[in-house]
Amino acid sequence: MNSKIFAVAAAVVLFGAIPHAQAGWELWETDESAGRLGANLQMMSAYVDLGGLSEVADVAGFPTEAGLAGAVGRLEWSAEFSDWLTLDVHNRLVWQSSTLPEELLFQGFEVSRGDDRRFSTEYDLLENDTLRLTHDLDRLVVGLYFDLFDVYLGRQAIRWGVSEMFTVADRFAPLSPFELDTLQRRGIDAARVVSHLTPDVEVEMVVADRGEDEPLTIAGRAEYFGVNFDAYGGFGRFWNRLSAMGGVSYLSGYWKFYGEGEALFNLDESELDRPRATAGAQRVAADWVIGLEYHYNGFGVNPGDDYAQAFGSDELARGETYFLGRHYAGLNGGYFHESGWGFAGGAILNVVDPGVVIFPSVQYEVEDRFSVSAGAYVGFGESAELDLSGAQPDAEFEDVISIPSEFGAASDLYFLQMTAFF
Repeated sequence: MNSKIFAVAAAVVLFGAIPHAQAGWELWETDESAGRLGANLQMMSAYVDLGGLSEVADVAGFPTEAGLAGAVGRLEWSAEFSDWLTLDVHNRLVWQSSTLPEELLFQGFEVSRGDDRRFSTEYDLLENDTLRLTHDLDRLVVGLYFDLFDVYLGRQAIRWGVSEMFTVADRFAPLSPFELDTLQRRGIDAARVVSHLTPDVEVEMVVADRGEDEPLTIAGRAEYFGVNFDAYGGFGRFWNRLSAMGGVSYLSGYWKFYGEGEALFNLDESELDRPRATAGAQRVAADWVIGLEYHYNGFGVNPGDDYAQAFGSDELARGETYFLGRHYAGLNGGYFHESGWGFAGGAILNVVDPGVVIFPSVQYEVEDRFSVSAGAYVGFGESAELDLSGAQPDAEFEDVISIPSEFGAASDLYFLQMTAFF
């Protein structure tokens, strides 16, 4: 994981979903063209207690407590040059400061894995052992609009699927459930064609670059939009797997019910992998929301030694999944008052360990332009253990560590976060 700073899952599943008014500035406007600039900034500071990794930290000589800080800022440029041509460009500036080594941070700031782009635009303005300041062009996409279809070329964010906490089909630019920068997904380099065959049917084809050492992603999807339900089906090659996926969501009053699944064929092993699936329900009222999901097959490994092996896997590193085990249940909810105050909370349970992470938070929002939130991320379960007896000098990390509980090995975090729109 390339994380430097922890954040809390509640910001993703609850506060991150609240619509915010974009302020921005009109740069120009004529009869045939227009330009606009928007900006946003997220800042966070946190106290972290390694908790379940304290034994590992003691042996390795790392501190068991740390203070962390970071920020993500974006300039969002957009232009319309005619009815058939648009351009979007995002400058993304990331500041990270941490006294903990990268390998001990499993959730939070910058953990959503971005592709190793063939044409990288990231540039480290400042970097040392505890500090990093990086600039990136995270969007650079041209939109072309025709009568029968639309074409999007360049760096863009793409989301598929209907799940909220445990995504199945979100394979292009997935957000970690513990990500701080929830306002925008990381862009990937892709060519995308979207066609609205009828008012109720949309078809999409995508060819995406995954870097010099990975095959192109080639995928397609068709979705039907009904009065009370939507349904989609898709296929594609994602890294070393062929995928067939489908899902449906149904609205009934204040309730939304949904489910989706994916069948996978491993090209390296020439065999079927275990399928992945999520089912959930969500109730949304005027000032509160509550949701529940069940998920089968994150990384799909067993507790203990298998967890340690999974931490070094390619699948986890590139964001195919952010969970190690096989069976999960998730609960989240929140209440938001018109005065600007909001309270949120939830939990994710690894059913097999068993272990659980809880994430309460509180937020105050000022006119949809500025918000301050505070909260915690706390895991419960058995701590990680080291066994150095009989270990060989060249032993790997996974050979001497046992992780009985996925969330028991996580750190506790207490944070203060600010988000502003300009």
